[in-house]
Amino acid sequence: MALADAVVQTRDWVVGHRLSDLPRPRVTPVLAAKWMVDEWALQVESGSARLRAPSIDFRRRLRNELGDGVEMFNDKGWVDNPRSYHREPTAISRPKFERKTAMGLSYEHMSMNSAYEPHTGEPGRDRWLGYEPNRKAHAWVLRHSGEPRPWLICINGYRTGNARVDFPAFHAARLHHKLGLNLAFPVTPLHGPRAEGASGDRVLFGGAMNTVHTAAQAIWDIRRLKQWIVDTQDAPAVGASGISLGGYFTSLLACFEDDLAVAIAGVPEADLVRGMRRNVEALLPPWYEQWGLSWRSLERVNRVVSPLAMEPVIPKEARFIFGGLVDRWVRPGNVHALWEHWGQPDMCWYEGSHLSFPIEPTVQKYVNDALTTQFDLSR
Repeated sequence: MALADAVVQTRDWVVGHRLSDLPRPRVTPVLAAKWMVDEWALQVESGSARLRAPSIDFRRRLRNELGDGVEMFNDKGWVDNPRSYHREPTAISRPKFERKTAMGLSYEHMSMNSAYEPHTGEPGRDRWLGYEPNRKAHAWVLRHSGEPRPWLICINGYRTGNARVDFPAFHAARLHHKLGLNLAFPVTPLHGPRAEGASGDRVLFGGAMNTVHTAAQAIWDIRRLKQWIVDTQDAPAVGASGISLGGYFTSLLACFEDDLAVAIAGVPEADLVRGMRRNVEALLPPWYEQWGLSWRSLERVNRVVSPLAMEPVIPKEARFIFGGLVDRWVRPGNVHALWEHWGQPDMCWYEGSHLSFPIEPTVQKYVNDALTTQFDLSR
């Protein structure tokens, strides 16, 4: 009995939540190894990002931008109506294509001007526009010749945005060759060739407005790419699939594009503020609010890019989610929150971690089945 209790306590500690309606994973050496790899990677990321002491100038900028942002967003009505913050994206004009190869796959490197700008007078606007590489949008495109085929937009995760990483993560060869799909991999802001420093730098730890602008520009760019597919590629259907931060963007995209055939949110951090608070707050000194880091203010400005603050506009049967039961980067509780907000659609919980999803047979089958059904590939 004592051994059984110890196993239960260990399992509960590893899972890290108390939600009673989630499956309880079996504690095995394989599961423990997945948990340890996740935890090690998270601590490496944490050590390189959140432990750097903020300068006086950074603290002043953070405080001022956050205060000005709350005031402006309230005055404009964006906090109460987050959808009104977003403008209709312009059409892509004169994209450039360059043939390349990665991971045994031939693809086209598509590039174009992003044309995104924060609102006039919005805090952090000038700094954001000063990120010169980010002003150009990029996508990796894999398309078949011949008859029209469905398109899947694959949205990269945090710190990625590189074809050599993104293709294996999404099993691009299987999706492209075996399922016969056309694929488009948009590179999200401040990632890959759009980065300022390392891929993903300045997204989560560059101040509140950087996070807001990252998400706002990501949705702008992805919606433009989706419309380019509809307008120029004779696509019978278009869907989206994202992982991690890309899962967040996928769930946000589902709030704007009502003709998506499928939206698959993989290990999605549905609540960025909650996720940052969990990882950062324990290391902050008691006077952290004097640095301008007010979680309530952060939550208010982040509402304009939160999928939990808007209703999805695609049918429930087109919504799919998968999450790891021992995920250390995106806790199951946050995935569960999106599942509830989406009206409890089809859901796949797998016995694995944040980084183990590409090798999980359960996840691969779940994604295959969702795409086969929603794109009607069984014919």
